[in-house]
Amino acid sequence: MELKEVVKKLNQFAPTSLAEKWDNVGLLIEPSSPLQVKKIMLTNDLTPPVMEEAVAKGTNLIISYHPPIFTGMKCVTQKSWKERIVTTCLENRIGVFSPHTSYDCVQDGVNDWLIKAFDVVDVRPIQNAMELHSNMSNSISCCVPRTQCDQLQEELSGIPHIRLPPLSAETDDLMITVGCSQNNVSKVVNVMNKYTAQFIEVKQMSKVPKAGYGMGRIGKLKNKLTVEEAIQKVKSHLQLDSIRIAKSPDSNTLETVAVCAGSGGSLLKDVRASLYLTGEMSHHDVLHAVYSGSNVILCDHSNSERGFLKHLKMSLEPQLPGVDIFVSAVDKDPLEIV
Repeated sequence: MELKEVVKKLNQFAPTSLAEKWDNVGLLIEPSSPLQVKKIMLTNDLTPPVMEEAVAKGTNLIISYHPPIFTGMKCVTQKSWKERIVTTCLENRIGVFSPHTSYDCVQDGVNDWLIKAFDVVDVRPIQNAMELHSNMSNSISCCVPRTQCDQLQEELSGIPHIRLPPLSAETDDLMITVGCSQNNVSKVVNVMNKYTAQFIEVKQMSKVPKAGYGMGRIGKLKNKLTVEEAIQKVKSHLQLDSIRIAKSPDSNTLETVAVCAGSGGSLLKDVRASLYLTGEMSHHDVLHAVYSGSNVILCDHSNSERGFLKHLKMSLEPQLPGVDIFVSAVDKDPLEIV
């Protein structure tokens, strides 16, 4: 399958527009065309050992959850390990795609997978994603003589990404309201000005919550748990031998759980839940949580994300027939407990 077609399928699964503004997502490394993708590696982090594995296994595309290129590179040499990864990819004609926070936000993404450590109901995002119902980001209204309406609509119809209303009123003057993209606001206003419009009003459309999409997840446990029972469920779900726990002095009985894959300190702060599950939080964020009534389970940053890759593999295989998809065998969290 052609690389561009693979990227199209990946964007259908989780549009990069869902990612946080600060993030760097999408196709980050693109070898010269054409590039046929026959083998895809999934990894949480694109490290030198993972890069060696990708080359050895004849990989054409690496989907790296964390972007290996995050801040700008002024040069691509052999001085740093990240620069060497870029040159190795290009030399071996390996593309790199990073979804990061778009996979955190999407339905059936990383956070939905993480909260499935528990039997929960009424699951919803902690912070909803916002969207426009269409690409019509602006509404523009004007009042023009009825005799000029047909001409006005004909000229407006030549502007792309515009929504024209039907004309029905038979009054001398007619109010026309059209929808258009931000890029076309000035074009629409200029056309309206030609037709002796009595006034022109421009409104920006508000974004609305996108149901089921957003950062983090919070849900109600079907059955109350003790902290000790929750610990065992997390270890089993994440396939970890050990995790870290900060117990609240207020309660050992859990009724609600809030999760955030990766670093959850800012998102989880002051969220009302009897248990927080995340990869990492600062010392002071943990103190604030436990003395505000929440127990905290930390499992290290990438350990809260990596297990999703097996689920992702199963989700992508029907969308990419004929492509061999595998999860890196050497990708692991850099921290070890000794």
